[in-house]
Amino acid sequence: MADDAVTTIVMSVDGAEYDCTKFSSTKNTGAKRIPTMNRQLKAKYKSKGIRLYDLTCTVVIPEGKDTVDWDNLEDARISIESPTGGFRETYTDCNVITASDSYDVNGDTLRDLTLFAMDYLKESF
Repeated sequence: MADDAVTTIVMSVDGAEYDCTKFSSTKNTGAKRIPTMNRQLKAKYKSKGIRLYDLTCTVVIPEGKDTVDWDNLEDARISIESPTGGFRETYTDCNVITASDSYDVNGDTLRDLTLFAMDYLKESF
C-alpha cells in the first residue's frame, strides 16, 4: 500500500493564514570540499559552512488592502503545513528580497516573492 504524500499546503505569515498558489524553498548546507594537491589527485578535505534558506512563493493580489505589506516585510515567521497538520515547516526572520506583480487577461493577479530566512524549524509529527 502506498503512503500518502503532502498534496497541498497552508501558508501562514506571523500566525495569520495567507493564500498562495506556489511555494518553494531551498536549503543550502554550506558544506564545501577543499581541493588539495596530492598524489591521488583527489579532494581529501571538507568543511562545514553557513546554512542558508531561500524561499519563493506566489500569492494572489487581493482586491482592496492586502493583509501583509510585502514590500516592507522584515523578520516575519512563515510556516507551511498540510491541511491535516501532519507536515509542518517554519522559517523564521524572513525578509523579502524582491516582489513582482503580474496581471493577466484571464484575471490572474499574482505577486511573486523572493525571500530569505535566517533559520528553519522542521516541526512535522
